[in-house]
Amino acid sequence: MNAHLFIRRCTFAAAFMMWAASAGAQVDTALKGLGMENIRTVETEDGCIAAFEDRAYRSSYYGVGKAIETALGARKEGSLTLVVTDRNGMPQLRIFIDGNTVEDFACGKATIRDVYTRMEMGTCADRELELLKGTETKAKSAWRPDLTVYPNLFLENTSFDKLYRYAVALAPAIEMPLWKGAEITAQVIFPIVTNQKGELKTIRPGFVTFRQGVYLKKNWHAWVTGGLFNNNRMGGNVEAMWRSPKGRWELGVRLGATVWSLFDEDGWTITNKPKLDAAIYGRVYIPGWNTELYGSVNRFVYGDYGATGEVIRHFGEYTVGLYAMVAGGDINGGFSFAIPLPGKKYNRWKGMRLKPSDYFAFRYSMVAWGDYVDKNLGVYYNDEPNKNRSKGFYQPEYVRYFLIKELEKNN
Repeated sequence: MNAHLFIRRCTFAAAFMMWAASAGAQVDTALKGLGMENIRTVETEDGCIAAFEDRAYRSSYYGVGKAIETALGARKEGSLTLVVTDRNGMPQLRIFIDGNTVEDFACGKATIRDVYTRMEMGTCADRELELLKGTETKAKSAWRPDLTVYPNLFLENTSFDKLYRYAVALAPAIEMPLWKGAEITAQVIFPIVTNQKGELKTIRPGFVTFRQGVYLKKNWHAWVTGGLFNNNRMGGNVEAMWRSPKGRWELGVRLGATVWSLFDEDGWTITNKPKLDAAIYGRVYIPGWNTELYGSVNRFVYGDYGATGEVIRHFGEYTVGLYAMVAGGDINGGFSFAIPLPGKKYNRWKGMRLKPSDYFAFRYSMVAWGDYVDKNLGVYYNDEPNKNRSKGFYQPEYVRYFLIKELEKNN
């Protein structure tokens, strides 16, 4: 190789590296300006790969739409791949936009609706995560807390002297990521109004937990959680879940060990003997109906065995569900819903984000008396506050459908 050719090749390589760094930095800056966090980018021969976490926007699909538009605004050529991670840094959604579509959008030959229609979506991002290894993380969320205020409602029809037992409270929680996959939650419940005595009338801790998530490749996720949960349970659990490449199927297993924990006027009461609970579950998403079917077989907290089935319908950010369950030979059922609370986006102020809960979620049990309650049948618990199927829901077909619906509504 002569010296002249060598110099030309070195010059071309240096120019490409400078262009790649500049292009990746433009996407970094654009996503950071949008409020996204834990941003990583890498430029390849085909185009740009960017991973980010959305803690700013309430709606999963609305935040994804803003990220797509903003990242496209920073690109004029080459393909664009976005990897969306959840609040524990685990990959949830992969979006691929080919170079032709990027160029068509840049020169006005394609609209954002065309982009939504053409883009490829899935849940597996192993190749992209491998290419992103070793890249710098911008806008880190580690050790930067959110103060989230959750509404807390207890409602039960169990007595003859009162139509309903009720309690309304506010439950602010500090939620702070520590490192990749790890987050702590510390919540206090402040009673507002109630017709009950004891625990429901007492200022008390809510969820106080440490949670560590791990991504195991090939769409396997695992979590370990320990601390204070709801339904007066304290302890820990482990969970592993697999998602299909298109996100239509989920299969999982969960195992927990907890003790009774009660805060009331008499202090803190804890039982000594732990109770084991377990579940094997599955979900399928039916895109034509925007509906999820859920089923599980369970060992509940007090040793009774049973099964649960649920139908959940998505109306954009609203979800409504009906469920039925068998526990210890007895039958129960009810409904659930999640509705968005005001505020589409929240920014940090001096490192902290102060916000209401993204959604108000409620689950009602039809049976709250008799042997079912006396025998403690069907008892379970959640390991994080306000768990529902609207928050952080990144099913690919759901995201695409409601991105396009949002465009139609605003045009």
